[in-house]
Amino acid sequence: MSHPVPAGEEQWAHLHPLSPLLRGGLAFTAVVAYLVSQQLDTLFGAGGDDPTQGHLGWAALVVLGVLLAIVAGAWLSWRFSRYRVGSTLIELRTGFVFRQHRQVRFDRIQAVDVGRPLLARLTGLSEVVVQSAGGKNSQLKLSFLADSRAQEVREQLMTLASTADTASTTSTESTASTESTATTASASAGPTDITPDSTPVAAPGRRVVLVPNARVVQSVLYNGHSVFLVLAVPALLGFLVAGVGGMVAWLGPTVLGLGSTQVKRLLHECNFELLHTGDRLRIRHGLTDLRTTTVPLHRIQAVEVSQPLPWRLTGWWRLRMNVAGAGHDEDATETVLLPVGTFEEVLAVLVLVLPGATRDVAAAAMLGEGATYGFTAATTRARRLDPVGWRRRGYTVAPDVLVTRRGRLWRVAQFVPHARVQSLKVSQGPLQRSQGVASVHLVSTPGPVSPVVAHLDLHAAEVLLQEQVERSGLARRSS
Repeated sequence: MSHPVPAGEEQWAHLHPLSPLLRGGLAFTAVVAYLVSQQLDTLFGAGGDDPTQGHLGWAALVVLGVLLAIVAGAWLSWRFSRYRVGSTLIELRTGFVFRQHRQVRFDRIQAVDVGRPLLARLTGLSEVVVQSAGGKNSQLKLSFLADSRAQEVREQLMTLASTADTASTTSTESTASTESTATTASASAGPTDITPDSTPVAAPGRRVVLVPNARVVQSVLYNGHSVFLVLAVPALLGFLVAGVGGMVAWLGPTVLGLGSTQVKRLLHECNFELLHTGDRLRIRHGLTDLRTTTVPLHRIQAVEVSQPLPWRLTGWWRLRMNVAGAGHDEDATETVLLPVGTFEEVLAVLVLVLPGATRDVAAAAMLGEGATYGFTAATTRARRLDPVGWRRRGYTVAPDVLVTRRGRLWRVAQFVPHARVQSLKVSQGPLQRSQGVASVHLVSTPGPVSPVVAHLDLHAAEVLLQEQVERSGLARRSS
């Protein structure tokens, strides 16, 4: 006898049946990569004896057995993996021997990604990654679903997360007025009334920026690592021809490491497209692993604009952001808002994601120096600590955003909404004490953006600290 499914609940569902094959294929790639890495020393002339001792056939059988065991384990993992979208959270149960039950509440969802690795694209599958506020280890992954189903789950979760935020805000405001009103609001507008089946289909979105792949390739070439590789690769080939094994063993791994980093960045940032849909951004990128990240605009904690010295010739800029739970690694692809863009493209994105940052203020932060457009500049005593870029250091206060800037050779401008400042601190090192200056650090969520206003006069730093504490508190209450 079947039991009716409660309103707002979905039954447990399995992942796609081809998931074990993809996991086995990924494991196969990992095993092959491991075997190749074991031969790198031999390739560069610093290797030892044959690890198989001449028993290559037996070694191949052992590797085949390992691969079969991996595929079998992946099938068992799929057999005991189930997920469902409930009324207040999404759940995932995995494991045959060691079982896990992961849950992410809708009001804790920071972003939802849809990834399509190369093997998944060949089979029409996608991976859904739910980023929560707990950090990078709190991700919930549905690997893999049919692409159409993955898109439905993504839109469903983003809509439910937005509704849960609204319900939570309404409940908080009601609690501030009276306790009885809070109880009524929780019962009438709480997350338990959300119905996943009513999720609307999202519009494709308005394209904000489409980055040409040729520009991405050039941007990867125009940096210090590429310059080093241009000089190191011919030297490595010369050492190989000359038979200088020591230099090859030292320089070879360095070239491989930097080269793999450049290739990884190229593969991640190609086909980059930024779309705007209502109150969220949709970021598409990837060459072999196509990935679509959906980020609500109000989840963006801080934004950084940077321009390396080689990019001064082309006028390009790079945008990165802090999103709670999206990425702690500075090179994480989830934190790239625009890998390489023109001056006008960067201004368009900044005004979109940070309405409080006007074009004039953003332009002054990116290109200006001194006390222009209301910027409070570093004291002249900072010249001894930063003789090249001290004029660029400073900050200004916009209605909704605190803006900082620094760097003459490597330009950096940072934008932090007042309501997103987690905490502040004033620091003063020995050299700063000798000059009577201090730095103000604005603590944001973990990510690549670490806002700081350095080398202010000590009194000015203390004033900024006190005023920003008041601004942040007022902004959080009003939002």
